[in-house]
Amino acid sequence: MADPSLPEPIAADVATIDAFDVVPTLLDTVCRVTGMGFAAIARVTDDRWVACSVRDEINFGLRPGDALKLETTICHEIRQHRQSVVIPDVDADPVYATHPTPALYGLKSYISVPIVLPDGRFFGTLCAIDPKPHDLTRPEILPTFEMFARLIALQLEQAGQASARTLANEVTRESEARHRQILDSATDFAIIAMDCEGRVTRWNAGAENILGWREEDMLGSTIERFFTPEDCAIGRPAHEMARALEVGHGNDERWHLRADGSRFWAQGEMTPLRDADDKVIGFVKVLRDRTEERLREQRLDLLARASAGLLSSDDPDQVLQEILSSGAESLGYDRSYSYLLNGDCSRMRLLQSTGVDEETRAWLADICPVDVPLCGLVAEQRAPLILEHVQQSTDPRTEISRRNGTRAYAGFPVQSDTTLYGVISFVSRTRDRFENEAVSFFESFARFLSIGRERLDREAALSDLAMTLEHRIEERTRDLMASEEALRHSQRMDAVGQLTGGVAHDFNNLLTVIRGSVDLLRRPDLPPERRTRYIEAIGDTADRAAKLTGQLLAFARRQTLNPAAFEVGERLRTIADMLNSVTGKRVSIALDLPDTPCIVRADVSQFETALVNMAVNARDAMAGDGQLTIRLATSVPKPVIRSHAASDSRFAAISLIDTGAGIEAGILERVFEPFFTTKAVGKGTGLGLSQVFGFAKQSGGDVDVESVLGQGTTFTLYLPEAEPGAEPEAKLRTQEPGVRKAGLSVLIVEDNEEVGSFAREALDDLGYRTLLVCSAEDALHRLGQDGAGFDVVFSDVIMPGMGGLELGKRLRETHPKLPVILASGYSHILAEEGAHGFQLLQKPYSTQQLARAIDDRFANMSRSD
Repeated sequence: MADPSLPEPIAADVATIDAFDVVPTLLDTVCRVTGMGFAAIARVTDDRWVACSVRDEINFGLRPGDALKLETTICHEIRQHRQSVVIPDVDADPVYATHPTPALYGLKSYISVPIVLPDGRFFGTLCAIDPKPHDLTRPEILPTFEMFARLIALQLEQAGQASARTLANEVTRESEARHRQILDSATDFAIIAMDCEGRVTRWNAGAENILGWREEDMLGSTIERFFTPEDCAIGRPAHEMARALEVGHGNDERWHLRADGSRFWAQGEMTPLRDADDKVIGFVKVLRDRTEERLREQRLDLLARASAGLLSSDDPDQVLQEILSSGAESLGYDRSYSYLLNGDCSRMRLLQSTGVDEETRAWLADICPVDVPLCGLVAEQRAPLILEHVQQSTDPRTEISRRNGTRAYAGFPVQSDTTLYGVISFVSRTRDRFENEAVSFFESFARFLSIGRERLDREAALSDLAMTLEHRIEERTRDLMASEEALRHSQRMDAVGQLTGGVAHDFNNLLTVIRGSVDLLRRPDLPPERRTRYIEAIGDTADRAAKLTGQLLAFARRQTLNPAAFEVGERLRTIADMLNSVTGKRVSIALDLPDTPCIVRADVSQFETALVNMAVNARDAMAGDGQLTIRLATSVPKPVIRSHAASDSRFAAISLIDTGAGIEAGILERVFEPFFTTKAVGKGTGLGLSQVFGFAKQSGGDVDVESVLGQGTTFTLYLPEAEPGAEPEAKLRTQEPGVRKAGLSVLIVEDNEEVGSFAREALDDLGYRTLLVCSAEDALHRLGQDGAGFDVVFSDVIMPGMGGLELGKRLRETHPKLPVILASGYSHILAEEGAHGFQLLQKPYSTQQLARAIDDRFANMSRSD
């Protein structure tokens, strides 16, 4: 609605434009065709620019009724010269680059055409603006704006019909002479008076002009004379009179007849005619010829449907068929043809047509040569071809068209900048030329169809490109996966090589000590004290070899763990005192522990070993002088660590934070690799942090490291917390060493003859009675149903056939009171499942360790009895 502060005439113009139903479609089409975000119809006076209707997608902020000072716009120039202004890019325009209006409103592109009424009066402008440059030089842009401006002007002209109704009302109140003068002055309106039966009593000059009958021919005749037969058949004239009596007026808009039998579209209104006593003495009917407006409205509707359908439809041919089938009457053609060309433009076939007989349609649909007259010319020249008075033409190219009765022809190429898709053409056999407006519509159809075809081509090309890219990505992915697998294989081989080299190096060092000590022990003149030292060296070296294999198994996550629930904070407080002796007096240890308990389930011994290894690493990084902070965070998620997935479960995060020199980025990636060390020769094996890594992963957690050069390093061990409500397991009571009982009978199960012989001889020397068997099956046979007098079973875990763990489970069922001790250097079953409650003796073991294990196990079984 218009601003009430506007002058009344301008406010009335705003309201008139706002009432036109077609205006939103026009503005939508303007924005679609140009790609611009703001379009408006404006009333332009000598001092102001007033928005009548607006489409605003750029938040320009104007609404219908809002006004701008004319001097701040470009429209005062359009009003003065009545010429269109087209600015694709303000910055590149030599005239408007320095004009104040674009800078004032932030415009980069602008187009405006004048709206001039049929009587020559200037009304305003149809314009579009945008803050970005747009290509407004395309041939379809300006003609579309000019056509829409003409349609708006015609719509405004129709609004004058209200004054005609006022004239008709005055007829009922003025004298006869005045009546005649008024009636005859309205030559554009048919004003007809009739009695109550519908017989004509007055017939003005406008009625004679529009309908063709003179007044003397019509006086006394009924109004059915100018109604169509179909309307008379349904009683339309009587209905209008009844409607006028009922509600005061009867409106209609329909086809009517002229004296020559032709039809025209008229808008009419019938009102009662009353005398001085307000008695109905007849009716007055006012008609206005709206044939041209009707045709324009139909054309506008066709254009709106074409712009909406052809520009966006996935099947523009179907949309085109619907439009062409319904547009023949309004656009004045009898036949239409839509051809599609093949790839090399040498042949074409008929896709759509209207008004074409079946035989011709079948011929044209079957791939005809592209040089078919007229359509072939359009395809060859790739330019519109408009022909008038074809029947009078002597051009041989029109011979076929003349034989077919063609009088007017309009053909247009359907094409993009690079591709000719086809030809669309229109034929009239009833008129010698098409109206200019119809030709503009034809051109718009061809343009919209071209844009639609080009869009589908681009979408198809994008789809093909996407499919091609998808195939390429799949191929590239396969290649990358193959390369990554090859790289992983290479890295695995490198790792195996490094690991093998490290193991060989360390074990060769240990074997050198053993080999040298054995050679020295063979000397007959060796003093007793040196003999003792060499024997101890062999024992110590064996212990170091056992520790080395344990660290390797820890890194590989193949060590046998004995998980138990324990409170982390309490364990950290206990181990802190022991760490003081590891790190030295110049390293201060600070604890940062929460008050709430934190229960985890893990191998306590391996947990403490991991803390010691990280503490030793921190001590060396600080050169024995600094601060080591041990911090515990509870119920935290585990982040992404070295591309390992994150977890939202609850974890205990134990961090050891040192104040050392930090670790370089290139080294930080390798700190958990086995045998990797930056320490001097003899200062470390490179397996300490590997044990931490293996223990963390095997326990369901992980270990992370962060470091800043010059500030220090933080190692964080993540272990999964136990389920809520879990309690720490009771501490194992301190046991006195079992009292060795001479004569205990021990069944030794060992498939390795040398290891079995060692165990048997060692136990025999200690006073035990032993029997060695080489398989679990032999052991079950020896034991029988009553245990055969054996007091303890000592079995290896890894053996051919039935393993030691399975043997222990079988004996737990058949001989529940018979103690079972397992021995293993490595077992993937024990690493994955644990010892299942059996006492486990790790290889290599000493004679004393074996004897203690048997005595303690037997003592525990005895106490449980």
